[in-house]
Amino acid sequence: MPSPDSPLAEKEFLLIQQLSRKPTSTQRDLSRSLGLSLGTTNLLIRRLARKGIIKVTQLDWKRTQYLLTLKGAVEQTRKAYNYALGMFRIFKQIQDNITTVLTREYRAGRRHFILVAQDEILELVRDTVRDLALAEARFTFVSRFDQVPPGADLVLTATLEPSPASANGRRYMSLMDLTNIDFRIP
Repeated sequence: MPSPDSPLAEKEFLLIQQLSRKPTSTQRDLSRSLGLSLGTTNLLIRRLARKGIIKVTQLDWKRTQYLLTLKGAVEQTRKAYNYALGMFRIFKQIQDNITTVLTREYRAGRRHFILVAQDEILELVRDTVRDLALAEARFTFVSRFDQVPPGADLVLTATLEPSPASANGRRYMSLMDLTNIDFRIP
């Protein structure tokens, strides 16, 4: 069993986020919204109360209120900060990978780049490309593989969608696979 001073686990963090939004949620509502069993939800609530993260108050025979304590608010803020910091590191790593691949291909003589990127990551890719300022380089951005122009021999991808099989001399290189990411909510 974790000690009362141990950092919040992911499920505990998600639970206190729910409770801070709606302190009068029932355990059944909480278990549904978090995708946990009712027993697990009850166990997590008791653990959070024992750690001093939440205060449980019985409003009447049917309703209970779960209030975040000062310690709980500090833990929630710390966890959110660490999560944001982790996401920043991931974006930085992806940006570094894009820079490495594009610079290597540019030095090898490539001047036209086809990039398949989904909307969520497209802005990061565009910003990285703009910051590189590769003279004479042209970039074509598409959001789906079926939009890749014919004749492209190298297609760089920044998408979670799997690339089609390489054929007719066309190679696909994922900018996302180059990252060694094992990310969890800290």
